[in-house]
Amino acid sequence: MKEPILSVRNLRTYFYTEDGIVKAVDGVDFDVFQGETLGIVGESGCGKSVTSLSILRILDEKGRIVEGSIVFDNVDLTKISEESMRKIRGKDIAMIFQEPMVALNPVFTIGEQIVEAIVLHQKVDETTAKKMAVDLLRKVGIPEPEKRVDEYPHELSGGMRQRAMIAMALSCKPKILIADEPTTALDVTIQAQIMELMKQLQREYGMAIILITHDMGVIAENADRVVVMYAGKAVEYTDVKTLFNDPKHPYTWGLLHAIPRLDIEQTRLYNIPGIVPNPLKFPTGCKFHPRCEFAEEKCKSEEPELKEVVNGHLVRCFFWEKVEQAKKKEAGDKQ
Repeated sequence: MKEPILSVRNLRTYFYTEDGIVKAVDGVDFDVFQGETLGIVGESGCGKSVTSLSILRILDEKGRIVEGSIVFDNVDLTKISEESMRKIRGKDIAMIFQEPMVALNPVFTIGEQIVEAIVLHQKVDETTAKKMAVDLLRKVGIPEPEKRVDEYPHELSGGMRQRAMIAMALSCKPKILIADEPTTALDVTIQAQIMELMKQLQREYGMAIILITHDMGVIAENADRVVVMYAGKAVEYTDVKTLFNDPKHPYTWGLLHAIPRLDIEQTRLYNIPGIVPNPLKFPTGCKFHPRCEFAEEKCKSEEPELKEVVNGHLVRCFFWEKVEQAKKKEAGDKQ
């Protein structure tokens, strides 16, 4: 079996605030392999973005990785110096942020921002770097790149800004590209174009992509394997086909049930009861138990581990077999 280029084990990232400790990421495990797309999915506040910021070690001053390992190319990123991390960040592991208007610096042109990344990591002069920046803008489908390279972020449309962010991220041909909600602020047509562009560039560069989203449709279309997160924890981890055809965690089952279906008659949409818990006051035991229709007393006091229940399919649940029974009953009701 091939070795992963990135392995995250028992990652815990906490924020120390005036109100208390926020356990934003509280036990996440996954591997990333060359050339694949790993999807990380879950509701807002589940810890998806903090996981990606932890990998790059760009947390704010209140955030701290308190436990776990992030092994990239046989090096644990949690243990190396900031100087060593700077050489990896942007060059070997790059990131497309959720909102390009915030991530791009408004006082520098698009070209200046791409050139800075190229000069820093590739040790070429600015003239050569600017030519490379124009080529990158052309590659990501920005029209008139010779003109756009000298424009400021506010002069570009949302779709163009996102493409410029992708060009910047790809400027050093990274081994891993982290895409945090890369299509959230874009209309549906542009979303499809951006995702297709990322797939095309992935094939060309052979890079791995970590795709962070709350959109199960984006996951279905683009991911090879999926980590489902809830309240800072990975609750299910398997390949994308298995996840959609055979979910085993009650939360995943609920997420998939909440998607409108055209192939069956629906009188009303399913919704997961309750709300996402406050990270300052997570429930005891299994964090999903207050919203889970299959929960028992054990779930209120004991926390389940992420365990392999079928070959390659990991689930954090004591009673995942109840989901199996519910699926069989549902299939029987449809017949």
